[in-house]
Amino acid sequence: MARVMALRVRRGDWVSAHGQWREVQAARSDRYASGGLQVVLVFKAGPALRVNAADVLTVDRGGRAVRVKPRGGHA
Repeated sequence: MARVMALRVRRGDWVSAHGQWREVQAARSDRYASGGLQVVLVFKAGPALRVNAADVLTVDRGGRAVRVKPRGGHA
């Protein structure tokens, strides 16, 4: 389990949303009317979730590694 920016979430990830773990069926980027970047997460069950691309989410990749860069941007 890790905390990653919404922009890094991908299909197959499990995301903690509204107190429940949900499996991501699809993730796509989109623009707000004001031009800001957002991510639309489509779950296998339940409604889609729109979040700011820079929002930090709790993600579980089911045992797959989650690479998170430390603050400052260097791995």
